[in-house]
Amino acid sequence: QASMEEMLVGLERIMTEFFHPSTSNKRKREIEEQLNKFGNQNGAWKHCLEIFTKTNNEYVMMYCLSVLENLVNKMWLGCDANSKSEIRRNLNHILMLQHKKVPMFITNKLIKVIVDIGRSDWPMFYPDFFTGLLHLASSSGGNDTRALGLVALRIASEELASPREDVSGQRKEELRKLLLQQVPDMIAIITESLRVEWESNFMQLNQSSMATPPPSPGSGESNLFDLFVAQGDARPQIANVTIPPHSLNIMKHALECLCQLFSWIPLSSSITPDLLSVVFKYARLGVSAAIQNCARYVQRPALQDFNKKFLNYKKTLFFSGSTLSELGCNAMMCINELMSRNCVPHNFEEYLVRIFRQTFHLLQQLTHGDNPRASLDKLDDNYLEKFIEFLRLFVSLHFSRIESNPSFPLLQFLTLLFKFTFHQTSHEHYINCLDIWEVFVDYVTTKSEKSTEDKEYILSRYKSRMILFSTSILQHIQFRFNYNHLSELDNQTMDDNGHTEWEVYLIENIELVAKIGQLFPKDTVSLLWPILDETASIYVKTNWSAPSNMDTNHLTQLQRTLKDLAMCLQAFGRISEFFIGEQFHEHYESTLTLIQKFQAIAVFGNKCHLYETTNLPPALVKETIAVQVEALASLQPYTHWLSQLYSEAQHAGHSQAQLSQLLVSYMDAIIPVLGKQVPDKIVLSAAHTLLSVATTVRATFLAQSPSVQKLFQDVSNGMCNMLPMKTQSLIYRSLSNLLLLPWPNTPESEQNWFERGESHKTFIKSLLTEYLSLNNSLSAQKPSVIFSAKPAILRAVLILDGIVEAMADEVSKARQLCHASIDQCIVISLQLFSIYISHPDTIEVLMSFFHRIFSALRRQIGPEAIARTLQSFLSTFTPERLQETILHENAAGVRVVEKFIEILELVIEEPGNSFKTFTPSIIVLAVQQIYPIICQRPSSDVKGVLFHLLHRILSRRHRYFFPSPVIASMLGDGSVNSSRSGSIAHKPQFLAIMTAFGQSFLQADINVFKQVLNILEELGSKQKLYDKLHFMLAEEGVLFQFVNVLIQALINKSHNLLQVCYTIQCFTCCSVDLDFFHSKFLQEFLQHTEGVTADQKNILYRSFQPEKDLPSFTSRLMLFVNDLRYFKLSNSSLPEGTVQF
Repeated sequence: QASMEEMLVGLERIMTEFFHPSTSNKRKREIEEQLNKFGNQNGAWKHCLEIFTKTNNEYVMMYCLSVLENLVNKMWLGCDANSKSEIRRNLNHILMLQHKKVPMFITNKLIKVIVDIGRSDWPMFYPDFFTGLLHLASSSGGNDTRALGLVALRIASEELASPREDVSGQRKEELRKLLLQQVPDMIAIITESLRVEWESNFMQLNQSSMATPPPSPGSGESNLFDLFVAQGDARPQIANVTIPPHSLNIMKHALECLCQLFSWIPLSSSITPDLLSVVFKYARLGVSAAIQNCARYVQRPALQDFNKKFLNYKKTLFFSGSTLSELGCNAMMCINELMSRNCVPHNFEEYLVRIFRQTFHLLQQLTHGDNPRASLDKLDDNYLEKFIEFLRLFVSLHFSRIESNPSFPLLQFLTLLFKFTFHQTSHEHYINCLDIWEVFVDYVTTKSEKSTEDKEYILSRYKSRMILFSTSILQHIQFRFNYNHLSELDNQTMDDNGHTEWEVYLIENIELVAKIGQLFPKDTVSLLWPILDETASIYVKTNWSAPSNMDTNHLTQLQRTLKDLAMCLQAFGRISEFFIGEQFHEHYESTLTLIQKFQAIAVFGNKCHLYETTNLPPALVKETIAVQVEALASLQPYTHWLSQLYSEAQHAGHSQAQLSQLLVSYMDAIIPVLGKQVPDKIVLSAAHTLLSVATTVRATFLAQSPSVQKLFQDVSNGMCNMLPMKTQSLIYRSLSNLLLLPWPNTPESEQNWFERGESHKTFIKSLLTEYLSLNNSLSAQKPSVIFSAKPAILRAVLILDGIVEAMADEVSKARQLCHASIDQCIVISLQLFSIYISHPDTIEVLMSFFHRIFSALRRQIGPEAIARTLQSFLSTFTPERLQETILHENAAGVRVVEKFIEILELVIEEPGNSFKTFTPSIIVLAVQQIYPIICQRPSSDVKGVLFHLLHRILSRRHRYFFPSPVIASMLGDGSVNSSRSGSIAHKPQFLAIMTAFGQSFLQADINVFKQVLNILEELGSKQKLYDKLHFMLAEEGVLFQFVNVLIQALINKSHNLLQVCYTIQCFTCCSVDLDFFHSKFLQEFLQHTEGVTADQKNILYRSFQPEKDLPSFTSRLMLFVNDLRYFKLSNSSLPEGTVQF
């Protein structure tokens, strides 16, 4: 047997090797096996205790503690009493001896092992466990151990308040009760520690500024008039504060421990005014204006390093004021932990008001003085984040409670929040403050909507501050007033959504202005109008033909003005909803003027062609492009106003001259920029607006207007061919909609369907001439020809996809005309399918097109054509090809298969009898061909869409499996199984689908697991699936096979994130027959459960009382699962050969 010295040297060597960067993974696995063998041998804990005291290697220390932790958590019950006593004694001795010499993370691990022992043995076999921790943390234990004791109390709180599953449910409840009994002593020690350290280290501070602001004389806590009355102007002045290291540790660990306690203790328990007062004293440390380099460690005598690498400790160490900010942060975390508790008992409301009073006193200090921005800029970022978090919690959770108090000074609060928001120097902090305002605006909106009678009064209370806030936001996002701040934002790099940092910032601000505008629309419009007038006037009056006459300052100011004009146009686009609906007549004139102004700006840009100017600085040209983009984009949402104008004129029989003039102006703004010489951004914006005009307004005369007729002719002649494909698709879709979409408020006889249909056929042919000729050119299937035809196929399919998509929700006649126009394209696409089956990129596009066709036009195509199409697909997707595509994880190929399954789902969705004939073949394909290929693969590819198809089969073709009694009696083909509970048809297919659902619970993919849970839940509620499974398939026991799998998933903690979903689903299944669950299933489940004794099974069964409501059942189920895990773990920890009775 190796000596202790040899073990130590060997462990240090292999642990160092394990963590060395050059060590291979294979070698690491070998070392792991060696370490596991060492840790699992009998008596390894003795070696680990001795090695821990002799080594200076941190890796070895952590390994030794891991061995001991494994012993305590998994084999403790099997240890004899003497060994347990020896381990407890030695660990406590090591802690007291080594805690100053080892790093903090090792000390934490050592404490954790001791607490784990306490979790099992306290108080019966370890009666002095908690008293020992309290003694360490108390002043009677001495300054050397107070910080250590506070760390131990925090870890004990973390581990004992919510123990893991290796403790029985009864023991968990016992531990929580025992811990609650210790809370008063813990709170008292923490309070005393914080108070003593404060008096020792901060007595020289300005006492008036650091004292807790008392309420006004004679005012109770419910009197809130003085909530924001300043208690003095001075901020805490911290200068030359000297803090010993041990004091700093005590304060930090005391606040961390307190924060942990606040996360779970009852609010009314042990929280005293003295405790809150001392916490707020520490919170004020973060508010100090003189925070940098304001404190240093006092001189300390030389300390010996435990590795003896350094003989002398530095006599004097400096630390910055950020250390004091850290204390302030820790204190604010304690406050926020209390604030995050939404359910506040009545007897705690007094303390809640104390918290508000003292925190808002801090807010006053932060925003006080002539230059609050400078004060906020000096604050530590983390501290500021904690303070913003406090305000968010106050507004979201407690504002409604405190605002209902008649004495709450609402205007003072909003004023303070306003100052705090607009004096932020960080963009991130400013946006976080906007989030607080958004919550506040949502609260006011909800409150006003609920109280319709008092709506005007409610809004009047908030109006002045909200309008002021909107005014300040609009000023804040104008470059003319805030250039230095806004120029810091990146306007080049785009995020995943295609927005730059500046664009996201602008959207956040405009959204909040729009939210406030929903409450005060007139006032919001009046705020934006002057900005639009001023900036637009400068834009159109600038002499752009002579830029050389402008000096640098003029150009700079012009650039900023254009940025602000683009912003204002975007804002007006966002609030277009204020001008339609009930507000249409009231704002008619102003909206008309506004639209005309947008048109004038856009037309001005068209005439000047500023994007072609070479005499302007590139930065200024960029802003002129942005203005034109926003001018065209702002016209888009106002098409809804034009639509309402059109409808009103039709109903009243008025002239449509005004609408006609506006539409002509729209076309004057849009059509001239639909060319290849114009920047892509402008063309794209114009194309989107054109689509909105065609889709939303639908004026009968628009397609016949000269400008639109010319556009049809130019597009047919290839005017748009050089534009980006996305832009081309939008233009073609717009023109298609002009011809196909029904005209509003127009009789069917006057819709001119025939003429429009013929025009649409001609238009499609002009766009897709090359595609329509592919049928002949590809007949020889030459590789070169097949490859060269790809661009034409991709272009045609993208164009057709947009045109067909627009028909999805339209009237049958419009879809019929669309189908007639593209029928030949569909035929060609189907012929191309077999040709390009080996070209994943092309076949994916073709399959997406067919998916779109089936989605929008399946009734127009008809069952016969669908049958031919499906048969073509089935002959192409042979089982061999499916297997090759899916198993080889060809990404494009997999997407093609998924699209194919989605097409099958669309067929299932269709209710007609002619479509129902496809059901059997679709089930066979799904269950017998596709599912066997994907079921054993870990990847989620195809699984999601396949289970969605199976879901639709069960919900839309419910009668296929469960026919009515009349239909069941008529089916004489032997496909129906009848019983007293009802009839089930095609039973093998149904069971195959259920098997697929059940097997998904055994796989690792959490998304598929969640999907199937949701599917079963919906089928259970809408189709009574669980009742049918239990009563019609009682012999097969399908329902409780699901229950078995779900409980096993709970026990094994697979997909633990879905634990709540498991338990709810279990209850839903079992509620079909709770008596059967308890009397039969539960006993059979326990009978087949291994690793548990007969006596333990009886305990588990008896403790699972029959419950008929969801909360009680889930509580019992989780207790059952927890105790079952505990018994298995306990039994596995017993020595081999142990006899149990």
